[in-house]
Amino acid sequence: MRTPFYEIHKELGARFTDFNGWEMPLQYSGIVEEVRAVREEAGVFDISHMGRLLISSGDAFNVLQQLTTNNLEKLKPGKVQYNLLTNERGGVKDDITLYMLSQDKFFICVNAGNRDKVKEWLGRYLPVEDLSQQTVQIALQGRQSQKLLSEFYEVSNLRYYHFKTFGDTIISRTGYTGEDGFEIYAPVEEGLKLFRELVQKAKPCGLGARDVLRIEAGFPLYGHEISEDITPLEANLDRFVDLSKNFVGKEAMLKRDLRRKLFGLELLERGVPREGYEILKDGKVVGVVSSGTFSPTLDKGIALCFVELDERREGNGVLLRVRNRSLRGVLRNYPFIKRPKG
Repeated sequence: MRTPFYEIHKELGARFTDFNGWEMPLQYSGIVEEVRAVREEAGVFDISHMGRLLISSGDAFNVLQQLTTNNLEKLKPGKVQYNLLTNERGGVKDDITLYMLSQDKFFICVNAGNRDKVKEWLGRYLPVEDLSQQTVQIALQGRQSQKLLSEFYEVSNLRYYHFKTFGDTIISRTGYTGEDGFEIYAPVEEGLKLFRELVQKAKPCGLGARDVLRIEAGFPLYGHEISEDITPLEANLDRFVDLSKNFVGKEAMLKRDLRRKLFGLELLERGVPREGYEILKDGKVVGVVSSGTFSPTLDKGIALCFVELDERREGNGVLLRVRNRSLRGVLRNYPFIKRPKG
């Protein structure tokens, strides 16, 4: 599958990769250069492979409240919420962003590989309209993003995790990079026109840079830090779980034996942590890497990893097993970089 921006990506010299069946740009000028552009100025991403769903129903609020871990009572029209859809075992069907258009109308952004699954799951309880083919999704990220986007839309007064509508276009002050930025959901033709304008003003960035940026910011990726078998508590997403309300899988989640929990790792030697690499303390395996990368921002290897609870201490010295050698590292809290206030 290809997004409507495919021909533009080719014109820009993108190198492509397969991501959940989508032919997506991995990089243009280079991953390191693209990461630095986002951290220092601004970068623009095609993320139209994501799923975009609309729910309109008088029961929408109450039903979604039962299907998600976060509390929808924190929402109001114009506000966005990060949330988790759980299964009956307490694992995660998907992590989503919920946009409250009104008490009975919600726009939902879901992960590309989970679109059909989430649509089927929600469709058991509510009418779901799939807008994914009718719309595109663009992320403009970096400290210059407000200045750049303000040439097209009035977004200067848009607060973090809030959104505004401009006709059929939704713009939210959200992102997956740890920087100030925006996500734009637009009809295809309007989105194509905007994307062509934005890549003249901000560096086009691929999924390679997006992955590095999200690890630096400590954001989970479905299939790595969260899955049908990993609970929100294991993924260190407790702050998005409201135990004062009932939701699908709550009791099963609480009954699970919590032995490991997500934490951060920073290498003290040159190297790149990769998924599946083991973390050792005193010769014993105490954790495993779920996502790792070389951070251009910090000039060192960093990782998100599942670590035994009694070893999750800031500055705890460990070894990372990399093939036939071991590299020194320390366990630490994440994010590895702090998001500037938007």
